[in-house]
Amino acid sequence: MKKWLTIIFTITFVLVADLTTKHFLFSVSYFNLIPKVISVSSNGGNTGAAFGVFSNKTMLLIIVSSVLIIGLFIFNFFARNNSIFYCIGFGLTVGGAVGNLVDRVMLGYVRDWIYLDIFPNFPTFNLADSCLCVGVIMLAIQILFVMPKRAE
Repeated sequence: MKKWLTIIFTITFVLVADLTTKHFLFSVSYFNLIPKVISVSSNGGNTGAAFGVFSNKTMLLIIVSSVLIIGLFIFNFFARNNSIFYCIGFGLTVGGAVGNLVDRVMLGYVRDWIYLDIFPNFPTFNLADSCLCVGVIMLAIQILFVMPKRAE
C-alpha cells in the first residue's frame, strides 16, 4: 500500500507542478531566473519528442507515449520493488510522460519554457522533461544494479 501511495503522490505532484508552471510561464517572452544560467523563454511549442525528433508526428507520439505509460504500469505490477527510490523514480517517469501527453492531446504540441543560458544551443524544455529524465535514470539504476541482487 505504501508503494502505491508514494507512486500516486509523486505522479500527482509532478503533473500539477508541470501543468501549473506551463500555464503561468509559457506565455512569458523572456526573463532571467538565474542570470547567465537559466532563463524562462517560450519560443513556441515543440511538436516533436526530445530534441525535436519526430516533429509534427503528434498522433504517433500520443500513441507511443500512451503505450509506454501502460507498459510501465504493467512492468511495475510485476517488479515487486517497494523501495522509495524505485517508487519515486517510477512516479517521476510516469508523471513527466503524462504531463507532456496532456499537452499533446489538448494542444497538439508540448509547451517548453526552460532555457539554459550556459548551453545556448541546448533546446528549451519543461518540468515534465526534467522529471522524465531523472525518473528514467532512477529506474535504470534500480533495474540494472539493485533488482538483480535481490533475485540472487
